[in-house]
Amino acid sequence: MATSLLERLEGFKQSDEDRYGFLRDLIEAYNKLEGELTMAKSDHLDQLNSRRLWQDKAQVAEARLKENQESAVSFDTLDICILDLTGKHSSGDDTNEARQFEEGLIRQGAVGGGEAANRLLNNIKAYVQKYDGAVHWKIIVRVYANLEGLLKKYAYIGFNEEERSLRQFVAGFTQSQPLFDFVDAGQGKERADHKIKEQLGLFVSNLQCKHLMLGVAHDNGYVPALDPYKTNMTTASRISLLRPIYAGREFQSLPFEIVPFDAIFRTEELPNDRPSYANQAKPAPYMFRQPVLSPVVQVHKPAAPKDLVQRRPIYPGPVYLNKDDERVDENLGSVTERAETGLEMRIRNGKLCNDFHLRGDCLNPRCPYAHEPSLEGEELVAFALKARQTVCGTGSRCRFRLCVLGHQCPHGGAHCPRAHTCYFKKLHRVDPRIDHEYE
Repeated sequence: MATSLLERLEGFKQSDEDRYGFLRDLIEAYNKLEGELTMAKSDHLDQLNSRRLWQDKAQVAEARLKENQESAVSFDTLDICILDLTGKHSSGDDTNEARQFEEGLIRQGAVGGGEAANRLLNNIKAYVQKYDGAVHWKIIVRVYANLEGLLKKYAYIGFNEEERSLRQFVAGFTQSQPLFDFVDAGQGKERADHKIKEQLGLFVSNLQCKHLMLGVAHDNGYVPALDPYKTNMTTASRISLLRPIYAGREFQSLPFEIVPFDAIFRTEELPNDRPSYANQAKPAPYMFRQPVLSPVVQVHKPAAPKDLVQRRPIYPGPVYLNKDDERVDENLGSVTERAETGLEMRIRNGKLCNDFHLRGDCLNPRCPYAHEPSLEGEELVAFALKARQTVCGTGSRCRFRLCVLGHQCPHGGAHCPRAHTCYFKKLHRVDPRIDHEYE
């Protein structure tokens, strides 16, 4: 029996040890789970705080985005036009001249400047109509030129009217539109280049700028500045180029659309030399201010009085058109060699004022050209003929009654001996016979 009790005692002892081991394992598992729970709660709390933080940031960002979107409605969208008129540019084999404004506009001074600004504004508006919302765009124009260089150029080639009227033209252009500026960039094309390239980068990256028009395609130096945008069709569609007289060859690889605007700018470069008068053909001997009429259609005008040759001023006068509605100059008659010599003697003492002598009045109190004594008789006619040796930039489309320049070739027209070297070569086919008067 004692043995049986000992065996039972050992059984109880083993049972107690098993229970102790079980409880120890249970407590260790509990402690482990409690630690994991604590870590999980901490992680959960961190995630909760993080979510709340980012939720708050998202709400702030949404509020700011909504505010910006509402503010953006009041921001003006812009169309920027930048023109480089700073003379000739050479690059490699190219030597191209920037397009200048039409002489017919420049000769009108401040009035022509305002007209040029209005034409440019209307042409830009018509061109950008293909873009959504363009009707509400603000159009900004900046023109850069070397005014001193242009004045010297006009003086050298004998464009006296343009030389005198250019500064007034610039003032009229700038004053006509509040967002138009005509900037004198000074000597050296690099001065304008630097400004235009900086503005190109500024406006292309500006979301308010929906379109950018550049008058720079005559100068290959602008190609590197435009290269980064040629592969991005979204950006490239926002850029267009004013058609130059002669484009730099490197521009041919660029995808930007070309805009003509030929009614505002010259379609040919300024001449390099003064026009020659040595071989000037004498006009047929018609009465002064007596129009040369077509044999088919007559213009009914009273005959010129005998003393009309003494009349001052010559302009303004009627604008005569041929059957093709092209402007033709009325025949002023011939003058004697003595009158031509007398005029040349006057000019040697100082250039004569076209406005004073041909139009009868000069409004410039600081006019640098000679006024007195007034030209009369044949010398006045000779001076008018001399002025017509300079071709009008508007050509046969000119309707300006005060225009003193030539609208047809004075050397024979279609039979001109100077052929393609003549400054009037584009007008050689104009029929010189008057058909009717422009109303």
